[in-house]
Amino acid sequence: MKQLAVFTIRPSAPFAETLARGVIARTGDDPLALSSAVIYLPTRRAARNFGDAFAKVMGGAALLPQFKPLGDSEEDDLLWGAAGDGLELMPAIAPLRRQLLLARLVKQFDQAARDGLLSFAQSAALADSLAKVMDEVETQGCDLSRLKELAPENLAEHWEGVARFLGLLRKEWPAILAEEGAMNPAARRADAMRALARRLETSPPQGWVIAAGSTGSIPATAELLAVIARLPQGAVVLPGLDQDWTRKAGTAWTPAIPSSA
Repeated sequence: MKQLAVFTIRPSAPFAETLARGVIARTGDDPLALSSAVIYLPTRRAARNFGDAFAKVMGGAALLPQFKPLGDSEEDDLLWGAAGDGLELMPAIAPLRRQLLLARLVKQFDQAARDGLLSFAQSAALADSLAKVMDEVETQGCDLSRLKELAPENLAEHWEGVARFLGLLRKEWPAILAEEGAMNPAARRADAMRALARRLETSPPQGWVIAAGSTGSIPATAELLAVIARLPQGAVVLPGLDQDWTRKAGTAWTPAIPSSA
């Protein structure tokens, strides 16, 4: 098995320009080799900034690598070219539609538990907060049913009500989504990320595939980084990684490292 290609750029170095010099050194003088490289970055803003850094290092107009954001891109951008995966994801439910449907569930629960004390505006506000919690839970690969285990003893009675509502949510929400023909946004993003990881693993590209600047704090992203680090021409480049660790699993990212590193 290939050693994990994990590299670091020291905190004092300009990250984008150092990455650019290293990628250029690895792809050599062939401009087509550079343009076939794909670099995954945390955000759209990072993708724009790295394009500027490459142009600066190369002295102006040139064929640049493909820059793809992971953090705030459309999931379909990640799935582009993945037709062979056999994965067709339903669209993400629109935020306003989700809020209204969740507000209806909140009202339904409130009517049964407290004779409908909440106004619709209050239910909608709670639904908005609930949607954020759902996104965070699904992003981290967790389960809403386990929230009850976190309840402090002095709040156990209050959390019992929360647990009952979550029970209703777990029972009703999947059916609501199925009826809408949609997915939760966070779940769709995680599925898209894992589909990309499978595609790269089963059909490794000929050119370089590099993930730079993303720490993999989200489980689906971490799985993708692990796949990229094992590709024949893959590398994960992290900012300011502990040097003791990189001596075991990687090394410093510098232009002098040969492409076989």
